[in-house]
Amino acid sequence: MTTDLDTSATEERRSMWLGIVKFLLIVVLALLFFLLAHSMVRHRFFRGGWRNQHGSISP
Repeated sequence: MTTDLDTSATEERRSMWLGIVKFLLIVVLALLFFLLAHSMVRHRFFRGGWRNQHGSISP
């Protein structure tokens, strides 16, 4: 007595969702890194701040 179980359809559905979740995770991480880099540039992170004429560091 043999039973013909077709499990390829459920595996295919699972792998499709896994691919979508991985893609969305990569997109979200890339967006977060972009926003972090943009914020660092805006706040002059790489320049160490600017010194004004009184010798204190301006924001």
